[in-house]
Amino acid sequence: MTPTIITHELFQPSLAARAAARIRSRMLDQQLAEGANPADRPLRAARAAELTRRSTRERVADEIEQLLRFPDEPHRLRVGPHPIATDVNRDGLQRLAELLRSDTPLYVRGLARLQIALTDGTGPLYTDRHGRALARELEQVQSALIG
Repeated sequence: MTPTIITHELFQPSLAARAAARIRSRMLDQQLAEGANPADRPLRAARAAELTRRSTRERVADEIEQLLRFPDEPHRLRVGPHPIATDVNRDGLQRLAELLRSDTPLYVRGLARLQIALTDGTGPLYTDRHGRALARELEQVQSALIG
């Protein structure tokens, strides 16, 4: 296999790999957050490509801002973040949204970890009654994002 083919496969995953990566996003996010090399597997490469796209970064920043507005908006049958955890960590969450919208290159490990933090209903964003565990998680996410 030539280097050109390897590069093409890594940076332009096939439609099948992209679809499979979306279906298995939670598992792949966990692997990437733990430091797995995206170049080792086509599905990881596809998920890494998705996480690092500008449109994905914008969508995640929007989700963070929506979480911050959650207590002020009407809801039906939707469980939201713990209001104290988000209130205490409002500045940290807003900084992450701003970082995602910036042109700063971000590490896929941090993007995957952020995705887990935002979607894990058993994580500190949803269960931390004091905001301290979420603060620690946000610090670790930020560190993983910028290296």
